[in-house]
Amino acid sequence: MKKTISVVLVLIFSISIATGAILPRKTPPLRDGFVIDGIDGKVSSQGDRWFFQTFDVLADGKGTLAADTKIEFLPSSTLEKFVSVVSGENKSFRIWGKFTKYQNNNYIYLTYYLPVTEPNISEQTVDVDDPNEEKIIPDDVLAMLSPKRTINLAELKKPLANVSDGVVADRTGFIRKTKNDFYFDFDALGRNIDKLSLPLLGCEVLDIMAAQQKASAEPLRFKISAIATSYKGKNYLLLQRATRAYSHGNFVK
Repeated sequence: MKKTISVVLVLIFSISIATGAILPRKTPPLRDGFVIDGIDGKVSSQGDRWFFQTFDVLADGKGTLAADTKIEFLPSSTLEKFVSVVSGENKSFRIWGKFTKYQNNNYIYLTYYLPVTEPNISEQTVDVDDPNEEKIIPDDVLAMLSPKRTINLAELKKPLANVSDGVVADRTGFIRKTKNDFYFDFDALGRNIDKLSLPLLGCEVLDIMAAQQKASAEPLRFKISAIATSYKGKNYLLLQRATRAYSHGNFVK
């Protein structure tokens, strides 16, 4: 029986190779924290969710992002400003920020942006080659040097970025999972004050914390540092660092 199964598997694998039916292996996402230093792409939306599709392939040495892959923007104060200037006529932008990685998917934390426009080929002058002159720079090199897109210089005069984000440093608390999201419940440490609870944005640190909490039967206390941002009147935390914190019996859970 085992021999029959082995023969069938070999036949299936051979047919797959012959027909090219082997599914391609999914490339790993870009690493968490990979800096976005001015990349061009187009913006789209689905309801209240906003996405960015890069014009070119991106790679960080380990992960790869194919051109035209939709990457969702994380909620942030800069994104709120950004969506207010996206128009139907121009949805091509150059953006700055960083990628995060959460549950094996990439997201974008936006920090700055500028509109870009495609060059008008019809308005560009074409030089006729003189057959008696020797070319110093080949045509393929000239094509690489020609700018693919240009920045609208008038937009540089406008305060496009929002600088209202802040930092939360060395605060302790617990993560709490709801149906669709994770929250960080700040620990009052025995003080008679209302506890603050904020939703957490997707990143690798959250992945690690969630895995540790899932493996424990008791609530785990963490000390975190995070970026505090807001979007449409709601505050969020983007974790930067987290370590386990222990009360040593000094505080009530």
